[in-house]
Amino acid sequence: MSVSDGFLLFLRVAHAIAAALWLGGGVYYLVIVRPAIRASSLPPGDALLATRQSFGELARTSTLVMVATGAVLMFDRLATDGEGVIYAALLAAKIAAAIGAFWLVSRRPGRRGGRTSRRTSELVLSLGMIAFVLGVVLASVFGRA
Repeated sequence: MSVSDGFLLFLRVAHAIAAALWLGGGVYYLVIVRPAIRASSLPPGDALLATRQSFGELARTSTLVMVATGAVLMFDRLATDGEGVIYAALLAAKIAAAIGAFWLVSRRPGRRGGRTSRRTSELVLSLGMIAFVLGVVLASVFGRA
């Protein structure tokens, strides 16, 4: 394995871990944390705000890692393989789903201390899951041996 192959492997692992943290953290927040806070005797605003701030730091870091590693990996793959139209279409769908999820997170009112609807949170996670699954498909079908 060459140094460049090792570096690309490192980027792939970092990309996958960041995606898993982002998506897994979002599912945990939506399915476990929000219902638990609503059922607890703690003031919902305080507990929810603290949880949101903690998860927000992880989500922002994961987003930056995903975007940076994804850009390098995408340009490496497109420059070296020329996979064709199907690969490009799946990659475009993955990028569109990820951008949609990131955009919804950046504009939702919960980011500024207001309430975020469950429906918006579910849409963000659905788009994130679509991007994640398309990434698995791309790696499985078009992965290098």
